[in-house]
Amino acid sequence: MRFAGDAPTLTSALTTSAFNVGVAGGSFIAGAALDSSLGVTGPPLVGTVIAALTLLPLIALAVRSTSGKSRIVAHRTAAPAHAPNDRPARTPSHH
Repeated sequence: MRFAGDAPTLTSALTTSAFNVGVAGGSFIAGAALDSSLGVTGPPLVGTVIAALTLLPLIALAVRSTSGKSRIVAHRTAAPAHAPNDRPARTPSHH
């Protein structure tokens, strides 16, 4: 959502769509494994393989971030200047 720019709704919709495609695809593959000669051990095996494949990019990112210089994407050095018409934030009054 931070990098969505002018399209946060589209970003949210694509994230949800990708999640649903993953659920449908995983269910289809697990159903096919259940219907195969693997029987009831098929779906857990499919889940294990998918979990292992999910860890591969995570491990690659971890190795990449530890082997090299860190990169700062954004860094704020000073407080933002206020426009002349900006009013300071009001503090709640206690009566």
